Amino acid sequence: MHQRKAAFLLIVFFAPFLSGMHGVGPIGSASAAIDDCGGKLSPIVWNETISRHAEVPFYNSWDWNSFGFDDDDGKGGGKGRSMAQETASGQDSSDAPEEPYMYMNYHSDTALEKFESNIATTIKVGNDSVGAIRVNLSSTHRTTICVEIQGLVGDQIVPAEADVYLMTTNNYESYQGSYQRMHSSEFGKWFRQESSSPDEFVAESSPEWAAFEWTGWKTYRDVHAYESTDSVVMTVSLDGPEVYSSLFSGTVYEEFFIVIDTWDNSRRGDAQVQNNVVVADISISTVERSIILPNWTVSLAFLVFFMSIIMAPLIVNKRYMNAGLEPNLTEEQQLMPSLQQNA
Repeated sequence: MHQRKAAFLLIVFFAPFLSGMHGVGPIGSASAAIDDCGGKLSPIVWNETISRHAEVPFYNSWDWNSFGFDDDDGKGGGKGRSMAQETASGQDSSDAPEEPYMYMNYHSDTALEKFESNIATTIKVGNDSVGAIRVNLSSTHRTTICVEIQGLVGDQIVPAEADVYLMTTNNYESYQGSYQRMHSSEFGKWFRQESSSPDEFVAESSPEWAAFEWTGWKTYRDVHAYESTDSVVMTVSLDGPEVYSSLFSGTVYEEFFIVIDTWDNSRRGDAQVQNNVVVADISISTVERSIILPNWTVSLAFLVFFMSIIMAPLIVNKRYMNAGLEPNLTEEQQLMPSLQQNA
């Protein structure tokens, strides 16, 4: 009996580890549980429901040349443009599908409306550029995001690959800084530092800078990174609004960016530059969640689970040790003769 109890407890203890080995897929693959982003589409109200953003190689607000300063050769740069960038990219603004408002204006601090509908849109991303859709995901809805990637050469559609990332506002700001550094007039220096391995970077850097992370960007929850792909389906269910409070910055509200990346960023395994315009068909659908448990229920469930694992052997051992100490009064009465019979 005790052996069966012990075997049952062992099965319960190791079940999460065994299920995790078969239930977790590799990062970057589409979820097999979601077939498409269906539902009745709603009209898009730009800059209220969603907004459009971009990063392009011919405009760089981070570059010192964009502020009118001359470089070492005495050649001043135009607004957001450096000589090195034009030579390396061979591209100017006339060949880019992005509108100036997408990359010249910093994204607004005013929060968008909570996204609780279904929309579909198509964005074009230029060569060596970034296209992003900003949304305010709702914690009361499960959101499914579908992205299809194709290339555009002239008027002809061709196969293409790109990187698709889901980021919060803070993630995107770090990613934006990495893009602008790598496309500045000092791009050679930054490329060597951001694209080198951690060991190479530490070896080439001075001690006071060796611990500084130059890339400094990651995706939401560090998992929503889909690289070198032409099709992505991802589902997001938030525990609550992405709101953080800090003593120095106050209350910070995080929104989300769906990023289409067509440049060779600092991550290993990302898609290379396609040398053409990338067309991304983006569909977003939402489904209201019927049951939303508070965050503390997860901690409570794990506390009860591990406490039961700890207490179960103690309870079994105590019952086993006490099993032989219980007196059997019936047998004592049968064995002990009474005084009346001896008389």
